[in-house]
Amino acid sequence: MQFRTSHLLSFGLASVVVVIFLRTLRLSTVEKSDADHGHPSLMSVGEEHFQRLSRAIQIRTISWSITDYNSSALDHFQTFLRQEYAAVFTCPFITVEVVSNYSFLFTVSGSDSSLQPYLLMSHIDVVPAVSKEWTVDPFAGDIDDTYIWGRGAIDVKNTLLAIMEAVNGMVTSNRRPKRTFYVAFGHDEEVGGVQGAAVTASLLQQRGVHFDFILDEGMVVVEDTVIPGRLAALVGVAEKGLLTIRLSINMTGGHSSAPRAESSLSAMARAVAKLSQTPHPHHFGHGVEVDMLEQLAPYFPIARRVFISNLWLFGPLVAWLFSQKPETAAGIRTTTSVTIFNSGIKANVIPGYAEAIVNHRVNPRDSFDEVGHFCVGL
Repeated sequence: MQFRTSHLLSFGLASVVVVIFLRTLRLSTVEKSDADHGHPSLMSVGEEHFQRLSRAIQIRTISWSITDYNSSALDHFQTFLRQEYAAVFTCPFITVEVVSNYSFLFTVSGSDSSLQPYLLMSHIDVVPAVSKEWTVDPFAGDIDDTYIWGRGAIDVKNTLLAIMEAVNGMVTSNRRPKRTFYVAFGHDEEVGGVQGAAVTASLLQQRGVHFDFILDEGMVVVEDTVIPGRLAALVGVAEKGLLTIRLSINMTGGHSSAPRAESSLSAMARAVAKLSQTPHPHHFGHGVEVDMLEQLAPYFPIARRVFISNLWLFGPLVAWLFSQKPETAAGIRTTTSVTIFNSGIKANVIPGYAEAIVNHRVNPRDSFDEVGHFCVGL
């Protein structure tokens, strides 16, 4: 009986090894792209395009809050777009609308109205930048041999200008698309998009416009993050939810010469530390990351390819590896970031009040209620 059990175990182990080998072999072939890199519709990018992005970065279209944004800079940016892309604004088959004073909606009418349109999106505004935290002036748009530097260079004036360059190239080449498409640029995305994207969406809904697909700002090209030593251009197919929680506590204050065992500040510090140090459960294996990794498997070193090709067995290990880097960890779970902490008025006064703002980016598999209950449970 013991001999038979040993044989069965050996057979089972051998079967597992064979399956691992076959799956690794199956996912080791690089499929050649069908893209025609010499297609005449593909634009070459040169110095003039870099300079335009640099000039766009120099316009300080900062949003601080829903009601506080740089309106003069937004006016300046409108003028910039109209001057740099005059052909787009005067094209007979393109309708340009200004929404809520500063946002844009372009309707590019195609030659075949039976085709369902699509929507390209980006945004004009940027978040504030603290100059002392930068190695360069965040609004200078500096260009070196490798990068264009500045606030908005990747979030997200780069995609905005890429869209405008593409449409401008189409118009100046005397080409008209077959399918109608829309282009929407919001001016307040960084503070919720209430006046920009929301009003634009309502406008399109009133007109009964339905899209075949929507392409928003998307993700980035990362190096040595997903594939060791390699570049990977990530495609985002879903968007996380946004949940911001305000924590506050009132306790008896006093003078620093006679401190109590705990103050409002120390209690709040412990609370936000616990939130920061307790990650939400991951959802690795339940989303598109499995398909993504299998597509990328041929580009991994052989040792890691074995694990990537056999997530049915090594999924927990790969999930752990994902959790070791902030960039990949964010892709498999809801994230928690303490972004604002307010307490205290004077060096020798123990504060009676403390407040913290905690920002959650909610994984599509989590609900806001689940995130809230998780935080309360801590």
